[in-house]
Amino acid sequence: MERAEVSDKNLILRLVAAAFFFVVAVTAIAFGVKELLRTPTGWQEIDGGSSASSCASDFTLLYDVGSGHTSAKEELRRLKATYSAAAERAYKLFSADGEFEGIGNMAALNGHLNEVVELDPDLYGVLKLVEESGDRTIYLGPAFEVYEGIFYCTEDWQRDDFDPMTNRELAALMARIAAFASDPESVGIELLGDNMAKLNVSREYAEFLEAEMLTRTVDFGWMKNAFAADLIASSLIEAGLPHGCLTSCDGFTRNFDGRSTDFTVNVYALNDGGPVLAAKLDYAGPRSFVTYRDFPLFDEDIWQIAVRDDGTTRTRYLNLSDGLPHVSAHSFLVYGDNVGCGELALRTSRLYAAKEVSVTELGAINGVQAVFPEGRTVYLTDPGAAVSAVADGYKTEYLK
Repeated sequence: MERAEVSDKNLILRLVAAAFFFVVAVTAIAFGVKELLRTPTGWQEIDGGSSASSCASDFTLLYDVGSGHTSAKEELRRLKATYSAAAERAYKLFSADGEFEGIGNMAALNGHLNEVVELDPDLYGVLKLVEESGDRTIYLGPAFEVYEGIFYCTEDWQRDDFDPMTNRELAALMARIAAFASDPESVGIELLGDNMAKLNVSREYAEFLEAEMLTRTVDFGWMKNAFAADLIASSLIEAGLPHGCLTSCDGFTRNFDGRSTDFTVNVYALNDGGPVLAAKLDYAGPRSFVTYRDFPLFDEDIWQIAVRDDGTTRTRYLNLSDGLPHVSAHSFLVYGDNVGCGELALRTSRLYAAKEVSVTELGAINGVQAVFPEGRTVYLTDPGAAVSAVADGYKTEYLK
């Protein structure tokens, strides 16, 4: 039997080739791992964490990662940490029924009637803004406390216990609360300077609250996330993270991107028993929006809009005159370029929690524009508004 001789003539070439392909393979793997670990850039949704003492779950934060002066990885790390801390702080600050150590919040006022308490500087600033606006919605706290149970019900017979539109006894209670809330002699927050404040309550009102076992004398109610949005946005800007847009599940948007980036906001109408995307409003640069709506669009709306079996709805917008939920339009969008969500809500709430839109009052609010569908017409107060699309059968009309 013959033995085959294996030549080592090209052994060196074969070894060199094997080494080359090994280096190529290792390099490719290393490149692939690096790509997997690379922080993605561009607009993306930022996770604010899942703490029980945080309002991050109420918001969606979109941010242009990689637009800063540091690496995208470092920017994203700082972004998540700052957002998470700000959302937790906002939750604690505006809580009306839970005190937290080291923070003078709304609950501290409610727990110490007719006593001087030290408030967090940011909350003190918000209450100063409320005082300057003249809006007294926060004094409907007991009405919010009574009424909010309707959003946890699934059947009409359950809702009737919390619905003042069907429950006469409850309507009378809400009316009495509204009368107290409207009267500065019955209730009011006295701002004493140096972040010190006092929630003054008359003897009659204090006895009423005790008899009814009501504890939220003041509460931001549906406005809470408007001020939370402003606080979170300010925290991000102060941290050198100015290229984002924050939107809450209950209708507040604080776009704080200072560049001339193009954005679009949707305007919804209610027709033929269902929601319609009636128009799209284009804009650029920083802007705040408050979207009032009495019909559901998203799953989260069950916490803001209760739908009864007959299709009628109940919203969180209580009227200061009678404590009942009123809406002046199915959809009402207001916005301003040099105003926060909180101030925007304070300046426009009375226009929506009413029986009809007052165009005269709307025109008297400087720096605030509005868009609201009525029938098949989308009305706009801003002659410079850019509408990129209008639904079939709809038209736009500018109010003078």
